[in-house]
Amino acid sequence: MQDDFLLNYHYPIINDMTQAFNYTRTGSLLILLLLGSLSSLQAQKQTSENRNTTTAKRFPGHKKATGSNVKYNTLFQYGVADAFIGGVFDGNYTWNQLKQQGDFGLGAPDQLDGELTICDGKGYQTQSTGKTTQVTDGFKTSLAFVTFFKADTTFIVNGTQDQAAAFKQIDTYLKKKNGMYAIRISGSFNQLKTRAFPPPQQPYAPLATLLNTQQFFDIKNTKGVLVGYKLPAYINGLSIEGYHFHFLSDDRTQGGHMLSFSGNDLKVEVAELKDFHMTVPDDGSFMNYEFKKKQNIDLEKVEKGH
Repeated sequence: MQDDFLLNYHYPIINDMTQAFNYTRTGSLLILLLLGSLSSLQAQKQTSENRNTTTAKRFPGHKKATGSNVKYNTLFQYGVADAFIGGVFDGNYTWNQLKQQGDFGLGAPDQLDGELTICDGKGYQTQSTGKTTQVTDGFKTSLAFVTFFKADTTFIVNGTQDQAAAFKQIDTYLKKKNGMYAIRISGSFNQLKTRAFPPPQQPYAPLATLLNTQQFFDIKNTKGVLVGYKLPAYINGLSIEGYHFHFLSDDRTQGGHMLSFSGNDLKVEVAELKDFHMTVPDDGSFMNYEFKKKQNIDLEKVEKGH
């Protein structure tokens, strides 16, 4: 009887302890679940931060070249024009890097081996033999100008027009004297004269002394596109002032730096460029290149205060 009493007396206590154990076990499980969720959130945050860091390495302001993330009509340039003209021909910037910065533009292959044209997101090298081929990710450039192209003005140059007449008509649409413009001219060309340089011997001489080595191509009755820019005088030297075009045939077998052209009812697409970004080479040939000082007497007076 006493045992029954003790059993009956202690039963609520034992029951309460069992409940407490169950509550404690449940609480521990909840804590473990919460800790697991926090770890998962931290891992996701770290992954996101790593992804953002990788994106930023392309170029400030540029995102991966897909969909609505593309930043259009910003001019990205690799290299400095004056150094290139002076003989800095070694390329260190790959096509894999360059295509992250634009889908439209032009440039120079490593060691001056022909001409580079970027159209519709693909790069093409036209060599001094006339051969034009699509470049691979490992292709390198020493000077390049690219943008993600999106036209804000489109018109037709009516009739048969040569280069001078076509440029005169295009000028009427370029309202800002100091504006930067990417320009695409496409259609049927009666005649084009293009050129490409062969790789020069080392040590490299200035480009102007190699003009006798350039190879010319006469292209007739061909459909294709002129890819290029009209840039203002204030960035000349860093970049290239005025009109500058490379040609690419529709069948992607002919190209080169454009010297002259005439065409019929050519379609002109113009995109005004709002920003200009530059990446300079970090190799010894560029960093030790002796730039010629450009005299600006007024600027010097302002800086010195007299």
